[in-house]
Amino acid sequence: MGLDRFGNPHAPNLSYARGKIICGTEDDFRKLQRAWSLIRERGLDEIYVFTGLEHSLPLAAEELAFADDEIAPALSFGRLKALALEHLGGSPDTDDVAVFNRLTAATMATHLTLVKPGDVVIGVSASHSHPSVVRAAGHVGGQFIDTAGLGAFAEDARARGRYRCDRSRQIRHEGPAPGPTRRQEGFGQPNPSERLRVRHGSASNALPGRGADA
Repeated sequence: MGLDRFGNPHAPNLSYARGKIICGTEDDFRKLQRAWSLIRERGLDEIYVFTGLEHSLPLAAEELAFADDEIAPALSFGRLKALALEHLGGSPDTDDVAVFNRLTAATMATHLTLVKPGDVVIGVSASHSHPSVVRAAGHVGGQFIDTAGLGAFAEDARARGRYRCDRSRQIRHEGPAPGPTRRQEGFGQPNPSERLRVRHGSASNALPGRGADA
């Protein structure tokens, strides 16, 4: 468990310390309930949100028709591309623009940063890797190998002679965390001597092994 800059221990599963007033999730929810009651009492015109987390998407009634995955880009992508290229200093003759959600953007950025042409990227998921992972690996010239479950990943890594190398890397796991039920359904119990550092994620990728000679 880490410490904050004042020496206070971080709360379990959080990257910050709790105080004496809001000590846990139950207090968090009571705080929200109090805030909601003030919003109802005072009205929207008297409320200012300073959390720094912007989750709103104000739309007028006439704008709702454009809130669609197909209609919006059909009508607005041309202008978006022109403005983005102007802002970034690109040329429409040689450059283009792609819009990603934050997860796909993070997947692409990870591959662009860590994967070199010819590197091996192993997908670890309960069934199959998301297409964004496969495409990101292909975009940077990586060799993508899909495996279903931790056991299949370990078997493939051993067969390729990269197990010792990949064991030291941090692997991000797709899909539900492999609890006891999931293991019974095919994940298998990991061998303690072959323990891998696996981080749980919702739709992300396994980071690369740098080839057989790494």
